[in-house]
Amino acid sequence: MKKTVLLLFAFVVALFVCGAAFAHHGAAAYGDKVTVLKDATVTKFIWANPHTILLFDVKDDRGNVTHWAGEAGSPSAIGILGWTKNSVQPGDVLTIYIFAAKSGNTVGRLNKIVFADGKILRDSQLGGDQPAQ
Repeated sequence: MKKTVLLLFAFVVALFVCGAAFAHHGAAAYGDKVTVLKDATVTKFIWANPHTILLFDVKDDRGNVTHWAGEAGSPSAIGILGWTKNSVQPGDVLTIYIFAAKSGNTVGRLNKIVFADGKILRDSQLGGDQPAQ
């Protein structure tokens, strides 16, 4: 009986420890074509694991504001590509290249961002132009 309880306890602990590994997602939720969002205004940049998040607003053809969220790699992954926690500031106006969600929600995986002065920050060492894998 004691051995059974101990084994059950070990199994439950293993589920909790390993569960986080199974929770991570791939890029299946995103389309494979890049959507270009011009004149996007940054509202917040979250520099945190497991993904950095760029929150921004975009106006449609009628002037209605749409709120977007774009995820990029972890700080360590995009840091080697030139990003820092201060790379993007609220109020920055960017052109954003994003693999939008297949669901139609205004979220996606960042491909690259382009600043008004032409500076580019990419989310991939492959150049930021490959489809989501």
